[in-house]
Amino acid sequence: MSKPPVSPEPAPTPAQPVLLRGVADLVEVLPFLCDVEPFNSLVVAGLYAAPGTDGRLGTSARVDLPASSRDFGDAARDIADEYVHVHRRRGEGLPQQVVLCLCARPATGEEPQETMRRLQPLADAYRAAFHGHGLPVGGMLCIASGRYWSCNRPDSMPPEGAEVPGRPGPVTAAAVANGAQRAADPAVVARAFAPVTGRAARRAANALTRAVTVLNNRAARTPFPVLAGQLHLQTRTLIEASLARTARTGKLPGPRDTASLITGLKDRRTRDFALACEDHRAAHRLWQHLARHCVAPHEDFAPPLTLYGWTSWLRGDTPTARVAFTAAICADPTYRMASYLHTALAQQVPVEEAVAIFRQAAAEAGY
Repeated sequence: MSKPPVSPEPAPTPAQPVLLRGVADLVEVLPFLCDVEPFNSLVVAGLYAAPGTDGRLGTSARVDLPASSRDFGDAARDIADEYVHVHRRRGEGLPQQVVLCLCARPATGEEPQETMRRLQPLADAYRAAFHGHGLPVGGMLCIASGRYWSCNRPDSMPPEGAEVPGRPGPVTAAAVANGAQRAADPAVVARAFAPVTGRAARRAANALTRAVTVLNNRAARTPFPVLAGQLHLQTRTLIEASLARTARTGKLPGPRDTASLITGLKDRRTRDFALACEDHRAAHRLWQHLARHCVAPHEDFAPPLTLYGWTSWLRGDTPTARVAFTAAICADPTYRMASYLHTALAQQVPVEEAVAIFRQAAAEAGY
């Protein structure tokens, strides 16, 4: 099983504590614990307090729910291990307990109560994994279709579950007053790099098909080291010219050059050169343009999405960075750079450290 993306989030440090009076308040404040809405996700919230007492929220984390029950055990161990690793990396002590929220969409034809029952073995696996690290699970909820249930105390709620608060309550007001922001909807975020449609999509598809054909023909008659060197120099020159034109005039490449950039970025050295580009504003526009032109049947080009996520991170837009990295991983699960950057962001590696790594690599490569 491929390791699911884990997204730890720093808990807010408000001037005045946001008091949670029970599970309903926890459900209400959940969208403020992550920067991306936790659809089909587990959200872990650390609590620095003895079980049964009030306390402060610590680090929260989000992880995609595994698609298959065969992966429940591995998925649970991955998130528990990662959660502990993040605390150790920061030199922080573990919380006294954690609260787990399984946010799920019912499968086709499935009632929300059936969703809760289907995920009970996963909830048990999560509980066991955190207990294995000495972290008691103080509470566990399953949230589906606007209702929620207690997984560890099912008798404490009616069989049909409790309704998720529909209106902002005091806990939301307190969170907003203390500077917390509601999580972004991934579907809304993804619109920024959604593939072009209509005539633009047809032009992009035709240009990509021609570019791929040309590249395959060159590969059939040119030794790989020679082809790789030629492709790197050609694409690097095109990147530099495109960035300069975008910065100067705002004009983006046409279909032919766009396709050449997309295919050329599959070369590792060219991608590393692109990561080290210093004009982040022009680069952000260019990578967004390339990502939007990875249209069917060529949706598996992950480098443009990865580069767009990278410049989003540089701009401080972590929701877009997370969604773009995830989209790149979905487009090509074997693309390691997308997974590396997603993990670095999830582990809250300072972006300045990543920038220094890429610039050092570029300097060593003579870029």
